[in-house]
Amino acid sequence: MKFLSLQHGAALMAVALTFGNGAAQAGIAYNTNGWDSGDFPGASGFVPGTWTGGGAPAYSGKLNAVWYADLAAGTSETVSSANGVAAGADPLYELAVGPMGWQRNPAATYPHQGMGHGSDIGLITLDTTTDLTITVAADSDTPLDPTTVVKPGFSLFQGWDTGTTANQVQAYYNNLNNPLGSVGLTYLNGAGAATGLTSISLVFNHLAAGNYTLILGGNAGGGHGAYSVAFSAAPVPVPGAVWLFGSVLVGLVGVGRRNGNVNA
Repeated sequence: MKFLSLQHGAALMAVALTFGNGAAQAGIAYNTNGWDSGDFPGASGFVPGTWTGGGAPAYSGKLNAVWYADLAAGTSETVSSANGVAAGADPLYELAVGPMGWQRNPAATYPHQGMGHGSDIGLITLDTTTDLTITVAADSDTPLDPTTVVKPGFSLFQGWDTGTTANQVQAYYNNLNNPLGSVGLTYLNGAGAATGLTSISLVFNHLAAGNYTLILGGNAGGGHGAYSVAFSAAPVPVPGAVWLFGSVLVGLVGVGRRNGNVNA
């Protein structure tokens, strides 16, 4: 019987161990081309964007985008007004949404419908398959109006807009594909904070590497206020069968080396 060489066995073992491992660096970039400026003028994050902080996304869609998160497995990142300023945005830079940006009030009258001009939209890239936790929360750091607190909600979509006709200033359904006239967005899941709460979290298991879009805003209540988005990108556990395969390879490599010494 012919056994694997040391080099071939090591190479296959390396391939096996890369499952669930991301090599790219994470980072957040902020679009300074249109932002709330302590007021509520409508759509934010005009495209094409003017990006500061992390690397700019290779994005050609029409749907507005306020920030971009490039996430590698095993990393945690936070999108916030303060972090935007620290990344080079204007000292008054603010990420803020309206009270009906994700869900209009009352929900019984407008089921799953939000007001686009009160929402913000972020772009996400996952560098590898990831268990992703997203937490959207009211941000106490509201520069010009610290008394307003948003009750947030958000929806995650797979893909980025690839069309040319998206328009943020309209009502939209937060649980349907291709909101706000976008093209290429597939709804995955979403949730809103309950009355009296100021944050909401969801875990998305085994998200494939690729591009995603997050739309967030107020959940039929609260005020117009600043928000933060916290990402925790956990590596997907390597299946036991892969580790077993790796152990077998190591054993074969050891036997191959011993046979090679005998035949020398």
